[in-house]
Amino acid sequence: MFIVIRKYTVQRGAASVWAQRVQDGFVPLLRQMPGFVGYHLVESGQDVIATITMFENAHEALASSELAAEWVRDNVMELTRGVPEYTVGSALITALKEP
Repeated sequence: MFIVIRKYTVQRGAASVWAQRVQDGFVPLLRQMPGFVGYHLVESGQDVIATITMFENAHEALASSELAAEWVRDNVMELTRGVPEYTVGSALITALKEP
């Protein structure tokens, strides 16, 4: 599994608006991408949002990063402050709740 973690600083009070736009517009696009495994959006501090995107391989994850950059630019850029930080890599451990 390959993971992309992005951290965005947003305008004061904009996290819920950002999250709703992502739910309505970006998540459906991710679900259509080959190799998509999962996505989480986390409010990780005052005016900070982090996203965790999981794909089956690096090629698919990097394609999602290109999509994310375009989508942010076109849909939530006015709510964003500064440039996002991001990191990418292969998952060394994945632990899920057992059924």
